[in-house]
Amino acid sequence: MSDLDEARIRCPSCGKLAPAMRYCIHCGAKLPETAPPTVGAPPSTSSKLPPVTPTTALPPAPPTVRVTPSPAPMGVREEVVNLMSGITVLYVRKTALLDLLQSGQVSENVFLKLFTEYGDKLNDFLKARVTNLDELRNRLDESNRRLSEIAMRLEELGVRRIVGEIDANDYNQRVEKLRTDQQELGNSVKRLKANIDHMERMLSEKKPSEIRDLEAKLRSHQSALGKLVEAGKVSAETYDTVKSDTEKTLDFFDSLTKDQKEKERSLREQLETLQTRYRLSEIPIEEYEKRKRELQAEIDKIWA
Repeated sequence: MSDLDEARIRCPSCGKLAPAMRYCIHCGAKLPETAPPTVGAPPSTSSKLPPVTPTTALPPAPPTVRVTPSPAPMGVREEVVNLMSGITVLYVRKTALLDLLQSGQVSENVFLKLFTEYGDKLNDFLKARVTNLDELRNRLDESNRRLSEIAMRLEELGVRRIVGEIDANDYNQRVEKLRTDQQELGNSVKRLKANIDHMERMLSEKKPSEIRDLEAKLRSHQSALGKLVEAGKVSAETYDTVKSDTEKTLDFFDSLTKDQKEKERSLREQLETLQTRYRLSEIPIEEYEKRKRELQAEIDKIWA
């Protein structure tokens, strides 16, 4: 099947036609597992055609390219979860693609095609995230402004009631309506904050240790790619294209685990100090072993 004949499916979220992949290239929403049936004549009641068997069986995808979206927190829209999951998938997929290039399982031309495709999709998803975040923050500001107005109007009504400008019946009716509006706006604010929080937490499906491992793997691939260029197995043009991209990705991964790395660095300094004190006979072995286990447990907890 050529690129022009690529199977397409209508996205249930944005309504646009997109390649029959796992995620919509336009909005990042998750697509149905199989394309919906073609609209037309009803199916024949005769015997069904046997499924088409591909001539060449493809190996199963490596587990590293599979990302299971976390359950959506209360109030978070499904399209927001799908968008953030799509971003994670593309970062993982690009790293896995470098692994295939390094191991010689993909040609340079196919690698460049897919690497560029994933990069373009990722940029689209990241732009969609920024746009959605701006919209959600504006809506949150507006909701908070309206809540402040309601609080002021409630205070004003209380004063008017005390001075006798309005009677109890009128006061109660107005207050009841304002309280209803206040409750609805309060619920809206909670939902907006939940969606904003979910969109601000990049790669939330991954544990800190998994992000750290992705970063280490990407650094290894970058180094190996340089050796492939020296050996004449990969062109310098491909290396330059990948290097710029991977350096940005490495900075991004590093920013996500910066706090964990600083905490681990501090704990390992404490561990080294403890070992030195023990070697100098400043502390007994029992105290050394006990504190060593405690420090190692704290280090493990950081990356859990």
